[in-house]
Amino acid sequence: MRRTPALSFSALALVLAFGVTGCSAGSSDSDSSPGGTTAPSSESSSAAETTAPSEVAEVNVDVATGATVVGDGYSYSIPEGWAEEDASLAPGTDTIALDSAPTGAFATNVNVLLSPAGAVTSDQVEGAAQSELEGSGATEVAILDRVTVAGSESAHVSAVLASDEVTYRIHQYYATNNDQTYVITFSFPEETADADATGLADSVLATWSWS
Repeated sequence: MRRTPALSFSALALVLAFGVTGCSAGSSDSDSSPGGTTAPSSESSSAAETTAPSEVAEVNVDVATGATVVGDGYSYSIPEGWAEEDASLAPGTDTIALDSAPTGAFATNVNVLLSPAGAVTSDQVEGAAQSELEGSGATEVAILDRVTVAGSESAHVSAVLASDEVTYRIHQYYATNNDQTYVITFSFPEETADADATGLADSVLATWSWS
């Protein structure tokens, strides 16, 4: 039976979002043009003090060509063989999609929620990620190179989580438009290679469009 710890990674995304609520957002509106591209991410130190802004680059990537998922103010395409799920499976999320035919017990998936803090900056995310995620039980928290999602600079955080006796890895992104940050969480089986995980995430983020 496939497992999708949607409740867990949604809760952690909310924890991080609330963790930066007390900071002034100060994020400007992003370009509303569709089809932003993202840069493959390389790991930096996971130490708490490693929060300096990373260089942001844009490159061409293979884009996901599956169904289009439409959320509150955005849309994105998912890989072939994936399907959208009922967002009520994880209270607080806006959209969820997952691999319909996983090879193991864990189904790779993505969910999106609207930050309850409104707009948050990459600096705020990177400054809060280590303590907030580790405080919620995450391990191997890493601040990765920033990416661009539909014209919006986004922090990129990865971590290892455990839920219901399943250990898995997340890659989390924070795209902002019209004073609202969207927390985008991809969740993978723990054994997924980083290059494969970021490649899949890049293929979806490259299709991201604001509405």
